[in-house]
Amino acid sequence: MIPLSTVESPPSVDVFADPVAVSSEWLRQWCKLDWREPMNANLDRAARYQTPSSAKDDRREGDTDDTYRSMREQQLSSGCDEVTAMPSPEAPQRADVAYLVLSARRVNSSAGVAFEAEQVRSVRRVLRQTDGRWLVDTRVEAG
Repeated sequence: MIPLSTVESPPSVDVFADPVAVSSEWLRQWCKLDWREPMNANLDRAARYQTPSSAKDDRREGDTDDTYRSMREQQLSSGCDEVTAMPSPEAPQRADVAYLVLSARRVNSSAGVAFEAEQVRSVRRVLRQTDGRWLVDTRVEAG
């Protein structure tokens, strides 16, 4: 089972210097859930690595009072490993915009016992900000 850290250290400045690094860290934070944490704590952690509009979009799809209550009752947790971020071969890459295919293996557990491993995947636009930092932006739908 993937251990869930309860102490978050501040992100390294270096992580924001590269679209692959920031996207990978965003996915790690987004993926990590623990029933003992406040509702949508994973989204709060991930928001450090993404644009405000992207964080707002993700929050709309986050837990509701009902889904959070169910998560706590079942003592659900999850974590990801095998995180990858690769440039999308179908999308144009520019000096200030990258399109990355993100994936990871998520292990879900109940009361500390793993019961499922699944693949998670997202294609995201990643934007270089005016201060030089890269931040994860919106999900890209295949068209």
